[in-house]
Amino acid sequence: PRSRTPCSYEAKRQVASINIYQAARINETMTTIGDDVAVEETTVPSTIEGDDFAIPIRIHLPPARDENDDAPPIRAAVFFIHGGIFYYGSRDCHPTVARGLAGLGLAVVTASFRQGEEGESRRTNVTTSDLGDVIDFVRGRWSDVPLGLVGSSSGGFFALALSQTLGPSAISFCVAICPVANPLERASYLRSCIAGNAKSDGYVNFHHPEKAADILRKQMVYWEDDESMARAGEFLGTKQRDVPTLLIVGSADKNVPFSVTKDVQSWAMRTIVVGGRGHELCFEVVEGGGYHCYLPDIDRFLDYCLSSNGGEGKGRIEEGREQVVASCSMSNRVCW
Repeated sequence: PRSRTPCSYEAKRQVASINIYQAARINETMTTIGDDVAVEETTVPSTIEGDDFAIPIRIHLPPARDENDDAPPIRAAVFFIHGGIFYYGSRDCHPTVARGLAGLGLAVVTASFRQGEEGESRRTNVTTSDLGDVIDFVRGRWSDVPLGLVGSSSGGFFALALSQTLGPSAISFCVAICPVANPLERASYLRSCIAGNAKSDGYVNFHHPEKAADILRKQMVYWEDDESMARAGEFLGTKQRDVPTLLIVGSADKNVPFSVTKDVQSWAMRTIVVGGRGHELCFEVVEGGGYHCYLPDIDRFLDYCLSSNGGEGKGRIEEGREQVVASCSMSNRVCW
């Protein structure tokens, strides 16, 4: 496999945050970073036959409540699937979001899963397999607490699609932050920007043609054609499984306009629109609980999901994972 590069998507805005991880040691050694969030780094072996790739992951653990609290209780375990235009990214991406989620009492796992930058398209199913392997790891490591999925941007698509495939027996809740829930609608918007028609087509906030062309090019490396993107959008167009879902979007998002998430808005348990904010919601959390901080909304959502589950959402992933593998293994079909 190709060597992975740090997340270049909005990288300049994250340099200061990424630096907090420089002291973290590899191979499951522990360190403590800002906000007393403990971090582990390790790898998860790929289950693809003949594949020797080890998926790099980072684990963020809840902060201690006081100096005598060696093992803070874990409310739930989540796999936070980063964005990156279905093209790039790594476990290093969006550290403030991962830290913020850990601060809610969650064990948070991020991963450097393979996608477009490594030449993997949706036809190879390598991306889906990597995501499934990490979910299996999370479920095995924290088998006694509920399992949830959180995703941002393109990672929000994967979080939604996986939760709607695996169902409530495996996934207790899903949080999607500015998700590319309908890849074809996003591609149509980008093409409108490229053609210079975005304003006349009704978009209030939109990219310059050059920026839109770059995003579209990277997105198409993974999806390849409009037909596959249409199938993905259709899959999430209606609720497939009864997994509690929280949708968070920005009112000024140039990357994921409202039209991309409108179908999911129709069936998500709750949709939160953060006024005046754009795609930075995917990789920034307002420190200190500012008005635009959505962590309190996630906290309230978790209170509802975890109390209403009554423990039933701890999940059996085997049945749901078999459905994913079966749908991905067909040579003439792809997931979603």
